[in-house]
Amino acid sequence: MLKRNGLAVLLAGSLLTGNVAYASFGDAVVGGVVGGVVGSVITNEIYHKKRPKRKVHRAKKHHKAKKRYVAPAPRVDSPEMKIQRSLKSLGFYRGQIDGEVNSYETRSAIKAMNMAYELGNTASLAPASRDALIYLGDLFMFDRILISKDNSQRAKAKKIQAALKIHGFYHDKIDGAIGSGTRRNIAEYKRAKGLSGGTSFDFEEEYQLISSAKQMNDQNIDSTIASLKGTQQQYQPANTRILNTQPATQPEVVQPQYRQAPQQTQQVPQQPVQVMQNQVTTLQAQ
Repeated sequence: MLKRNGLAVLLAGSLLTGNVAYASFGDAVVGGVVGGVVGSVITNEIYHKKRPKRKVHRAKKHHKAKKRYVAPAPRVDSPEMKIQRSLKSLGFYRGQIDGEVNSYETRSAIKAMNMAYELGNTASLAPASRDALIYLGDLFMFDRILISKDNSQRAKAKKIQAALKIHGFYHDKIDGAIGSGTRRNIAEYKRAKGLSGGTSFDFEEEYQLISSAKQMNDQNIDSTIASLKGTQQQYQPANTRILNTQPATQPEVVQPQYRQAPQQTQQVPQQPVQVMQNQVTTLQAQ
């Protein structure tokens, strides 16, 4: 481009010098215009040649990595929340599961349970009752998982984990993710039960696992409720023991005297009977 402009300038110059003697005012104007155009072209070319080229940064295309499924963190209930869930499953609590055991609703539920199970008339929990309710909270959670009608893969995995936990082969959190640890527990369960090897269940094996776990969990719930009703003999609040001290000792003193009294009265009427029998025998002898 620069060479072409240079040739154009030389041509224009030669024309101007060849006709310089005969040039008129109009030719001078044309020559000035041509010279200005040529000069501007040369200047523009030199400017663009010296100017560094501007780099255009294009955004690189990032390939999106495939998202790996991560099981959500399982919800962990506090002991207080387990107590509320147990009271709710037993029909004594109708509030929210928030762990506030000192709320009016929770205390009312505790008092209702104590009165229904003949544990007293207080709104407080005995240590044995508290432990039983916390354990029942886990048992009721297992029951909800086992009877769930959700057919998703995560729900099925939670059923397997809960069933293995009831049978004593799973000791982690029930999160619905069948990982290497759960598969190892499945293999241990199948080996202990004499089933075919592998780290998964077929339909029949899964059905037997869940149904047997449900039966075991129901028995645990019944026995725990029975022990909860029998905690009155194991523990009583201090004020209850003071109030019941005299009535509890009175029957022990009165009952032996009451049982001996009828024996004495039964022996008294035997004397007239014997006298009458003797008179009858003497009359018959005469």
